[in-house]
Amino acid sequence: MLFLLIITPIVLSLPSVFPISEVEAASNCTYDSQQSGKWHQEISSFNLTGASDDVDWENDDERIMIEDSMWGGSFGDNIYNNSPLKALRSDFHTSFEVKNDTASGLRLNLTSGYRYTFCVVTHSENSSNYLDAPMVDFYLIKKYDWDLYRNDYSMRAWENRDMLNMIPPEWRDISSWMPYRDIHAYEGEKATDFAVSLDNDDISCPFFMSGDSDCETQWMYLIVDGWDNMRDSDTPAPHRNFSVDITIMTEERFTLPNYTVALFCGGLFVMLIAAPIIMHTKYQRAGVGPGSEGHQGVDLMPMLETEATKPPPPVN
Repeated sequence: MLFLLIITPIVLSLPSVFPISEVEAASNCTYDSQQSGKWHQEISSFNLTGASDDVDWENDDERIMIEDSMWGGSFGDNIYNNSPLKALRSDFHTSFEVKNDTASGLRLNLTSGYRYTFCVVTHSENSSNYLDAPMVDFYLIKKYDWDLYRNDYSMRAWENRDMLNMIPPEWRDISSWMPYRDIHAYEGEKATDFAVSLDNDDISCPFFMSGDSDCETQWMYLIVDGWDNMRDSDTPAPHRNFSVDITIMTEERFTLPNYTVALFCGGLFVMLIAAPIIMHTKYQRAGVGPGSEGHQGVDLMPMLETEATKPPPPVN
């Protein structure tokens, strides 16, 4: 039993059992055009820019503008489709233009049980095709950090914005946005590819919830950053417009249920306690009482029956 508890997670994690061609999937960047994701059903887009007429999307007729007094034109228009999205389970590809000092990207509903490989490549526009592709930043963030990212963009022209760098790193999580799992930030790149898998669906619910309607799906945002954000390690604005190609490849993957961790740790702890008890009981009973059929039990301390070698003492 102990052997099975230890060896099962190891065997399930071996590539030979459940092959996942990580290098091939991340380098080919090919997708199935027959089963492509649907706009505004599984994928939506957004654009942060300084003026509403700077927006240039392939599907302008499907875009809507959310009127919000906090995000006026002077701070950057929030242009995106805020409708609910189905879980992304098929490949997807798109191309669009990103203007200088703006941010654009995709809003996604990633789900567990799938491995998502992202391939992002920037290109110079036709008017500047003699130049190399610009170096920009790519981020994958959650909805909570997306709100902070929008706030950061709205303050990009604030005179005292550099004061944010005076905040100690251990306190920045309160007021600054962070990439997903603190690692999905690819800065100063012309092209990048990465993969991500979710252990469970990201859903946030209030502490005192009255039903499932109070829960909120944590959308994922793939951001192509073409401006100078608050992060110290980011790349400044490229000072020119550029285009970007985004390819998303999906692949089903096997994920161990979350309860297997508790089962493994709890079973191991129980076995560590039970093993000494079983061994003690086994050796305590060894040689006591009748043995198996055809064998005679042996006393633990057999009595030696010998004749007396000395005469008994006289009786007074």
